[in-house]
Amino acid sequence: MHLCSPADEQTFTPPERGLLHIWHSAGRNEQLCPERVLLSRPVLQISLGEHHGLLLAQGECVYSFGELLWRDLSIPVSAPVLEASLLGKTVVRVAAGGFHCGALGEQGNVYMWGENTAGQCGQTERVPEPFPVSVVDSEVVPPVVVRVVDLACGREHSLALSAQNELWAWGSGCQLGLVTSTFPVWRPQKVEHLTGRHVIQVACGAYHSLALVRSLPPQDSNTQNPPKKTERGQSPHYSLTEKEELFTTDDAHYCPLGVELSDALKNEVNTVLLEKAKEKQSLQGQKSSSLTNIHQKGKSAASRRRSLPGTPTHGSPRRRRPCACRPSSGRTQAAAPEEADDGLPSLETEVWSWGRGSEGQLGHGDQLARLQPLCIKSLTGEEVIKVAAGSHHSLALTAQCQVYSWGSNMCGQLGHVNSPVTVPQQAKLSDGLRVWSLSAGQSHSLLLADGDCVQPVLLYCGQQQDFAKEFKQGWKFSPHSYLDLDYTYVCLTLLHLTLIVTLTTLCGFFCVCVGGQTCAVLTDHNIMGFISAIHELASRERQFYSWLSDIRKVLLTPLRNREGLCLSVPCSVCLSSECLGSQWTRLSQLCVSDQSVSGDVDLVSLLYWPLQQLHQYSRVLLKLASCYDVLTVEYQSLHQGCSQFESLSSSLLRRKKEAETTFVFWKTHSGKTTEVLRLPRRRVVCESSNRSLTLQSAGRFSNHWFILFNDALVHTQFSSHHVYPLTCLWVKPNKWLRSLNQAVDLVLGGGGQGSSPGLTAMSRTASYTFTGDERFKDAQYTGSWLAGRVHGRGTMKWPDGQIYTGNFKNGLEDGYGECMIPNKVLNKPDTYQGQWREGKIHGFGKYKYASGEVYEGCFCDGQRHGYGMLSSGKLAKTSSSVFIGHWVHDRKTGYGVYDDITRGEKYMGLWQDDQRHGSSVVVTQYGVYYEGTFKENKMSGPGLLVSEDDTVFHGEFSDDWTVNGKGVLSLSNGDCLDGMFSGEWSSGLKVVGMYTKPGIYETESKERNSVNRLGQYVVPAAQRWICVFDECWSRLGCEAAGKGDRTTAWENIAVTITTVRRQSPDLSRSHSKVLESLEFIPQYGEPVTTANYDNIRRYLTKACETPHHPLGWLVETLVTAYRMTYVGVGSNRRLLRQAVLEVQAYLTHFYSIVRFLFPELPEDGGMIPEPPSSPTRRRHSSNKAEQGVVVVSCSSLLLPLLLPRLYPPLFTLYCLQEEPEEAQYWERILRLNKQPDQSLLSFLGVQDVFTVAASMLSSVTHFSLHSSQIVSSSKDACFVSSVETLQQISTTFTPSDKLVVIQKTFEELTVEVKPMLDGNFLWCMDDLFPLFLYVVLRARIRNLGAEVSLIEDLMDPNIQHGEMGLMFTTLKT
Repeated sequence: MHLCSPADEQTFTPPERGLLHIWHSAGRNEQLCPERVLLSRPVLQISLGEHHGLLLAQGECVYSFGELLWRDLSIPVSAPVLEASLLGKTVVRVAAGGFHCGALGEQGNVYMWGENTAGQCGQTERVPEPFPVSVVDSEVVPPVVVRVVDLACGREHSLALSAQNELWAWGSGCQLGLVTSTFPVWRPQKVEHLTGRHVIQVACGAYHSLALVRSLPPQDSNTQNPPKKTERGQSPHYSLTEKEELFTTDDAHYCPLGVELSDALKNEVNTVLLEKAKEKQSLQGQKSSSLTNIHQKGKSAASRRRSLPGTPTHGSPRRRRPCACRPSSGRTQAAAPEEADDGLPSLETEVWSWGRGSEGQLGHGDQLARLQPLCIKSLTGEEVIKVAAGSHHSLALTAQCQVYSWGSNMCGQLGHVNSPVTVPQQAKLSDGLRVWSLSAGQSHSLLLADGDCVQPVLLYCGQQQDFAKEFKQGWKFSPHSYLDLDYTYVCLTLLHLTLIVTLTTLCGFFCVCVGGQTCAVLTDHNIMGFISAIHELASRERQFYSWLSDIRKVLLTPLRNREGLCLSVPCSVCLSSECLGSQWTRLSQLCVSDQSVSGDVDLVSLLYWPLQQLHQYSRVLLKLASCYDVLTVEYQSLHQGCSQFESLSSSLLRRKKEAETTFVFWKTHSGKTTEVLRLPRRRVVCESSNRSLTLQSAGRFSNHWFILFNDALVHTQFSSHHVYPLTCLWVKPNKWLRSLNQAVDLVLGGGGQGSSPGLTAMSRTASYTFTGDERFKDAQYTGSWLAGRVHGRGTMKWPDGQIYTGNFKNGLEDGYGECMIPNKVLNKPDTYQGQWREGKIHGFGKYKYASGEVYEGCFCDGQRHGYGMLSSGKLAKTSSSVFIGHWVHDRKTGYGVYDDITRGEKYMGLWQDDQRHGSSVVVTQYGVYYEGTFKENKMSGPGLLVSEDDTVFHGEFSDDWTVNGKGVLSLSNGDCLDGMFSGEWSSGLKVVGMYTKPGIYETESKERNSVNRLGQYVVPAAQRWICVFDECWSRLGCEAAGKGDRTTAWENIAVTITTVRRQSPDLSRSHSKVLESLEFIPQYGEPVTTANYDNIRRYLTKACETPHHPLGWLVETLVTAYRMTYVGVGSNRRLLRQAVLEVQAYLTHFYSIVRFLFPELPEDGGMIPEPPSSPTRRRHSSNKAEQGVVVVSCSSLLLPLLLPRLYPPLFTLYCLQEEPEEAQYWERILRLNKQPDQSLLSFLGVQDVFTVAASMLSSVTHFSLHSSQIVSSSKDACFVSSVETLQQISTTFTPSDKLVVIQKTFEELTVEVKPMLDGNFLWCMDDLFPLFLYVVLRARIRNLGAEVSLIEDLMDPNIQHGEMGLMFTTLKT
C-alpha cells in the first residue's frame, strides 16, 4: 500500500470504494469539520477508541492514528502510520479499545497492543507493538487453540467471539463476566455463564459489555444443566433457567454475585447490595415510570431474508415454532412475547449485558452492576440483529429497522428526551426513516438509515449546538472528494440533536463508526449508478420486511388468536373496524387498496401486495444490469434473474386469475352438489353452461352438466355426479379439445414445469404413414410432431428403401441427419451423414457413393460446393485417386490437389469445370517436377520441367509431358541446349538449336540460376486453400473474410460447442471440461495487455485441440490439406520452398481470423503493453527499459499450434533438400568422434586453458557417467551436460523451442567452464566457437542441416538480431 502525501496529491487517483471521512463532535466551541483521508487503496473497516483509531485497508494493511500513548506519538489522521509488524498476517478485522488495539487474522489468530495496565492486551508486560494472544480451551484434553471470528475492546477489557459461538474475555473489571475474584485476567478465559448459548455478536462499552445471543428453543431451556464448578464457601450457581424464573418474580433485577470480589470492586458491589432493599420498596414506583416497558410485547415478522443488511453472519437465530391450533390462553410468563404461539416464523434473538450499570447502560431497569451476563427481558422478541456500546450508553437495532437505546442521555445521545433510561426505549425517528447501521461513542451516536428518497441518510445524536451551518461549511471539498451534500436537515428537541445528511447519486454510505469524540463514515463512489441501485434494492427489502412485520402484528396474529375465525372461508375477503378493533386504523394505513376509505379493508389486495415486489426486483436488477457491458457474465446473470422474476410474476398473476374465477364459480353455484367438490387447491377451467358440450346419444329431456377442473372432469346429472381424474382421461377432438389438452398438460406436469399450456396436445411423438404429400408419399414416419408437422428428431422410411434419421423442422429435413439412398444399378446404397437445410443436403457432411467414392466436405442445396475431399476407388483398383480442394456447383473449380495414385502423379493447381486449367505444379513418383500452365486439362504454354538428375527444361508445352516450341535444356553438368524442341519427354526429344558448354568457372552459377527459376509458375501461397478459410468464416457467421458481426461469431461458437456437448453424452471427463470452458465467451473486447495475453493463448490452444470449434476445424482441415499435398508423391525436395511459403500463408490468414475474434490484438509485429499499475510500481519499473513490452506476431502466437501437426511432411522435405550435404556431414561426424577429448579439442583449436579445464572436468565426471547411454566412454565425458542439452533439439518442433535449446546449451557450456577459470574471465567468439563446435560434434545430431534450415526459414523476425539470433548464427556456422 502506498500512502499519498499532500505533495503528490495532484497526481493521486483516489479509489472508487472505501472513501474515508472523519470529524470531531465534542465541544460547543469546536467547528464540525469532516476531513477526507486520502489513501491509495480502499478502507475496508475503521475502529475508533478514546483518542486514537485503526484503519484496515485493502491488502490486509493496518494503520494507526491519533494519540498513541503507548508509543508517545501523536499521529494526525491525514497521515496514519502503518503497523509494519502485521504485514503478511492477513488481517480481516480491527478493534480499538479505550487505549489499546486489537487485530484479527484470517485464521482466527488475535493480535493485541497498546495500554496494558489492566491486562487488556492479554500480556503481563508492556505491549507497544502487535503481539499474538493465544485463546486456548484448556478444558478439553489435549488443549486446543480456539479460532476467533470477532473481537471487541473496551477501556480495560477485551472480548473475543469464537467460531463455536462462545465468548472469551480478559482484562479487568466486572465487565468481563468471569467467575473469578482475581484481576487482572492476563489470559483469555471462557465466559462460562454463556456456555451452551449461541453468541452472534459482542460489543464493548467503557466498563460494560453486550452480547447478541440466539434464543434457546423452549424444550432446551428447561433441560440445561447447571455449571458443575463452584467456589469454595459459596453455594452452587443457579442454572440459567432457574435464574431467569427468579428474575421474572420478586428478584427480577437481583444480580447473582456469588463470588469474592477484589478490593477494586468492593465499593461498587457494596453499593449494589445496599440499594437492594431500597429497590424492593420503590419497585412499584419504578415500574410505573422507567420500568413500564420491561415486559414489552415482541415484534414479529412474516418472513426473514438473509439479504437484510445488518443481519449477523455468525449464526442463524431464526427458527419456526410449532403451529398453535387453538387461541392463546393468556400470558404464562411476563417476559414471553404475545405471539409466541402464532405459528409464524420469527427471528429469535436476545441481548445480554453485564458490567457496571451506574448510568443504566445494562438495561435491566436499575443502576446496579452485574458480574455475570444477564438477559435484557424487554428486548426478547424484538428481533434484534445488532448491538453497539458507547462509553455509558447502549444501542440495539432490530430487523424492523428500529433503534432501542438506554443508558446515559446527558447529551441526547439516546435519540429521545427521557433521562436516565435504565431500560431500552425506542429512539424517536422521523416517519419513513429505516435504520440499518449504527455506532455509539462517548457522548454521541451515529445512525445510517433509509429515507423516502431511497438514498442513505446519516443521523447524529449528541451534543447540542447549531450543526447545520457548520456541517455544511465545514466539509472540505476538493477535486478528489466525491461526497456531495444534497441538503442538510436539523431537528432539535429538548436534549437531543438529529442531523440528517443525504447523498446525491455521486456517493453512498456503507459504514459508520464513532469512538471517543470522533465520528467516521466510509463511502463508495457511485459509478454508473451501481451503488445507488444496490442501496435501492436493500432499502426496498428493509421497507418490505417492516411492512410484513406490521401485517403480522396487526392482522395475522390477532386473526389466529381470534376464536371461531377461519381464514380459509372465501367470503372473508373484507374486514371491518368491528373485526379488528383498535388495529383497524393501522391496518388501513398499510392497505394499498382504495377500499379502505369506504370503511372496509380489502384483505385480498392486502395479502396480494407482497407479490408486487417481484416487479420491483425485476426493475432493480435491470438497473444493475445496465451498469455492465452486455457481453459480460454479470450482465447475463442479472438479465436472466430479471427474466425469471418477470416469469414468476406472470405465473402468479395467472394463478390469481384462476383463483378469482374459481371464487366466482363457487359463489354462483353454491349448494350441496358443489359443496362436496370444493377443495382448496382445485381450480375451474371451464364448464358446459358457457361452453357447448353435448353428451352423445343423450335423451331429449336429460340434463347434463360438465365441469372441467384442473385435476378432474365432473359429469353432473340432476343430483348425482361422476368424477373422472384427468390422469386416466382420453379425449377425442371436439370443441373442448384445447381446454382439455391444457388441463391434461397441467396434471401430467407439463405446465407445472414451465411449458406452455396445451403443449402436450401440440407437441407429441407418434408414427404416421403419408398418403397425400407428394414428397413423403407412402413414407412412414416415427418421431416428433409439432402442430401437425414433423418437427424434431425422427425417422422417415420410403417404400423404395430410402431411410432418413435425424432432425426435422417445419415438415422438412433440417439439421443433422443420416440418410441411406438405394442405388438400383449398382445394387448398393448411397449413404450421407451431415447437415441438412429445408429438405436438402446443405452444410458439412460425408457422402459415400455406391460406386465407392467418398466425398467429405461442404454442400449447398444438394450439390458439392466449397471445400471438399473426394476419394475415388481403392488402391487395389485400376483407377484410384484423391482430390482435395474447391468445388462450385458440384464441379472442381479453383485451387485443388489431385493425387492420381494409379499413374503416380500429383497435380497441385487451379481447376475449372472439373478440368485442370491455370497455373499448377505436377510431380511424379519418378522425381520429375513440372510447373507451368494447363488449358483444358492439358499442359499448354510455357513451363519448367526438372528431372531427378537435375536436368532442367524451360520452354513451351502442347500436351502432357509433350514439348513443342522454343526452349532451353540445361543439363546437370552445366551444359546448355537452346533451340526448338518437339516430342514427349519420356520418349525422346527432337532438337534444332545451339549447344553451349560453359566455362570452368560458370558451372556453379548456372546450377544456382536453374534452381532459382523454380516457383515462377505456381499458384501464390496466399491464394491457396481460400475455400478452407471461407468455410471457417462461414461457420463464424460472416459473409466474407472479416465481414460480419463479432458478437454473432462468438454466439455461433458457443451454440456449436453447446450442441456438441448435448448430442455427445459419452464424452470423456477431460474432453467435457474443455468443451465446457469453450462455451463461455471470453472478454474479447478489452484491451490486450501482458496480463491477459496468456489467457488468449490458452483459449486458442483449447480451441485448436477441439475439432468441433471453428478454429479447431480449421487447423484439422489445414493439416489434412498439407499432408495430402506434401506426403507420398508430394515428398519432392523441389516443393520445399512452396511448403514453407504455404505455412506462412496459413499463419497470415489464421491471424486475421484471430484478430477478428480478438480485435484488440495488434497487427503482425505489433507490441502490447503491461496492464496499468500503481505509481509505486511504475517508479520501480521505470529503470527497466525492456520491461512490460511483448511483441506479438502470427509466428509467435500461432506457429506452436500448427507446426507440430505439419512437422513430419515439412521436415521430410528439409531432409531431402539437405540429403547430399547430410551424407558428408555424417561421415565427418563419425570420423572425428573416434578421437579422444584432448586430441579433438586440440584439433579444433581450443585454447590450452580450456583444454586443462576440460581434462579436470573429464576426470570428475568419469565415474558418474560410466554407463551413460549418450556418451560412449569416459574419453567423451567432457561437457556432457552441454552435449545432452543440444541433443534435445531433435525432440522439439517450433523454431522458438529449438532456439531455447541452443540458448540452454550455451548456458550449460558457460556453467561447466567458468568454475575452472578466473572469475573475471569474459567470453569472446574466438574462445566460444571451438568449444561449441566440440559440443556439436559430440552430440551426433542427425539431419542437423535440416534443423538449421527449418529454424532459419520459420524463425520469428523479431528475434533474428537478438541474443538468440547470434547463438543460432554460431550453430549455423
